Amino acid sequence: MRRNLQLGIESNWNLQYSDSFPAVSYLNDSAGNPIYQRITEISIPVVFDKPIIAVSVTTTVPVGSIWVYAGYLRRSVTTGLGASFAGEPESLFLGKFNLIVFDDLNINYFVSIKVPKWFINANIAIYQYEGIDTTTLEDDVAAIKTALEI
Repeated sequence: MRRNLQLGIESNWNLQYSDSFPAVSYLNDSAGNPIYQRITEISIPVVFDKPIIAVSVTTTVPVGSIWVYAGYLRRSVTTGLGASFAGEPESLFLGKFNLIVFDDLNINYFVSIKVPKWFINANIAIYQYEGIDTTTLEDDVAAIKTALEI
């Protein structure tokens, strides 16, 4: 069974969240360079209700460095017992839109992002897919109903 999606249409994506997170500088080392406190896990204060999102993480990369890893994203759901993580963490690439397709639980969820300890800032944007999301099963059932004249 395949899913029919229209991911390439810009109007099918809706920006749900965008913010910047600077690391706090609290001391200087012996050479006078700032020492930064690690950016803590970022809890996104948005409830997502669709299983497909695109996440972008950017940061300032030092000259001469090549960074590709942007940390990971975890999904949590609210149960009768409180918040609970669902599924495995999703690795994120730096400076790319990371397409995340969750198993369709048909349930609202939250996400949190943990960036690497060496980031001195993090810019995050999360888009939710709002377009067509059907499966071939639905098309097959419709074809059978048409054939049977139901």
